[in-house]
Amino acid sequence: MTTLNTTQKTPIVDKGLDDKTIKKLPGPPEFTEELRMRQETDGVLLESYLIYEPEHQATWFKDGKALLGALDFDEKYQPFLERRGDWTYCALAIRHLSQEDAGNYTVVVKNKYGEKANHVRLSMKDENAPDKGGIEPTFFRKPTSRQEGKKLHLECEIEALPRPDIFWSLGDQLLQENEKYSFYRAIQPSNPNIHFVRLTINEPCSADGGNYVVRAVNSIGEKDCTLALNFGGGVESEDNVPARIYEQPLLLQPNPSTLVLEAHIHANPKPKITWLCNGDFVKEDDRKSSRLEARPGETNKWTATLTILRPVKSDGGDYKCSVKNKWGTDFTTFQLG
Repeated sequence: MTTLNTTQKTPIVDKGLDDKTIKKLPGPPEFTEELRMRQETDGVLLESYLIYEPEHQATWFKDGKALLGALDFDEKYQPFLERRGDWTYCALAIRHLSQEDAGNYTVVVKNKYGEKANHVRLSMKDENAPDKGGIEPTFFRKPTSRQEGKKLHLECEIEALPRPDIFWSLGDQLLQENEKYSFYRAIQPSNPNIHFVRLTINEPCSADGGNYVVRAVNSIGEKDCTLALNFGGGVESEDNVPARIYEQPLLLQPNPSTLVLEAHIHANPKPKITWLCNGDFVKEDDRKSSRLEARPGETNKWTATLTILRPVKSDGGDYKCSVKNKWGTDFTTFQLG
């Protein structure tokens, strides 16, 4: 079995800056190059370097799902974020490779000035498997929405070979180009197998809310992905509710030896909750525990809590509660100092 990195890499550092200038500039995270893959005896490393100060926090994702991994050799995933000279080394080691490790990997790095994402696709090729002569459609970047005046764009990037056919649907209704909807597609200049596709909704209103599905089909296979849009302004269906945090988070202290971080969530289906502190996943133990409970008397409303018993100084930091279900994601932050 061999690994294939299917994305062509291009350095993205500003060549007009010398090392001393780069070292002193404050600003949001900036990578010296796109993520690259390096083969190791027991797996692969996805790695890059960061410039600028101050200290960074990093979270890794595979196909949009946050990865768990401690700094332990026996773990499946081993993240690195450490100073090396004038730079910060950012990497993810993946051990015990299998076909299931293929996918789109993303690292999101944050500091007090902003955040930056970096992406790479890891493909696994079985040398004994028959060659299909192409690439089954996969979502290199999942659908996102952005407003432009009186237009709303839904955009994503799909890796596929041969060129896929693209279909957009609203629920079960296949969309056609007309005065309301327009389609656009192009290829990525650095990799002709990456297809940029867009659905534009002209003059969107609350009636345009719903689950938009983009489907890519070629001779190798097919794949679809859903983006839920909720425009508000009226009574919305509670059947499919994108996970979102709908109230200001609460920091409670029911007694001197207990702290509770609490977030209120609207979601259907039930969301998955992830707690992080300073960019690292919070591990539950005899002092730290998390819960997700339905709010009594409220439909599709949830309370997520992280309880810290006998808090100490080392518990301080920037906490993040991430919520996710099949229709959407959201997060809120807490600061313990």
